Amino acid sequence: MLRLSNLDDVRARLERDRHWSAFSLADLDPPYAAHAHWFGSPEGDDVVLVYDAFDPPIVFIQGAEVRCEAVLAEAEVVAATQRAWLNVQPAHLPLVARVFSSFESREMVRMVLERGDFVPMPHPGVVPLGPPDLDEVLRFYADEAPAFFRPSQLHDGVYVGIRDEAGLVSIAGTHVLSETTSVGALGNVHTSADQRGRRLAGAATGAVAQALFDRGIQTIVLNIIATNEAARCAYERVGFREYCRYFEGPAVRSLASAGR
Repeated sequence: MLRLSNLDDVRARLERDRHWSAFSLADLDPPYAAHAHWFGSPEGDDVVLVYDAFDPPIVFIQGAEVRCEAVLAEAEVVAATQRAWLNVQPAHLPLVARVFSSFESREMVRMVLERGDFVPMPHPGVVPLGPPDLDEVLRFYADEAPAFFRPSQLHDGVYVGIRDEAGLVSIAGTHVLSETTSVGALGNVHTSADQRGRRLAGAATGAVAQALFDRGIQTIVLNIIATNEAARCAYERVGFREYCRYFEGPAVRSLASAGR
């Protein structure tokens, strides 16, 4: 069995590329840890995370290709990843092709914000959001539902909105937030279609980033689709910079690797 039970060891492996593994570092801690299942070989720094809070589960891969392939062949991992949402760097695409019969991938950009690069974009309409605002948030997201939003994020993370006289016009929050590992991952940014072009997304994102820095968070990341130039420009104005490219999307096991 290649399940990793020593979380200090897992943390040390992930820290070798902190910006790439930022989401996974947060998953070591509550409330995310309840959904995180860690696998890897006894030697090396390989990690395969199966995060089952979503359907299909998110699968994060880091480390040497041969060892990661052995992990993915483990019976417990096979059973848990018949369908998966993969997060992989380009070096692991050959491995994915051998293990999964389909991978509907899209190229993504991991962006990172350093404190010295941060450019606040204050807006008078920014307000904090929390669990009492859930119904309003769900209505606001209804026309363009984010793939990875859970109501608990309003409680466990940082969310802000921008309101005008009609209600919410923009929103931004955190996918994960861990003060223990000093990691915050921004996401679920959305602006009403009729309000775009007013730099509201940047203002909302900047407000979340400011709240994270105020908490002492050291590593702040977010992801964008590589072709989304409008989003990239908005985040670059706040101070985010590209760290790496990777691929994500739904995948289905091949019959051979599924153990059938």
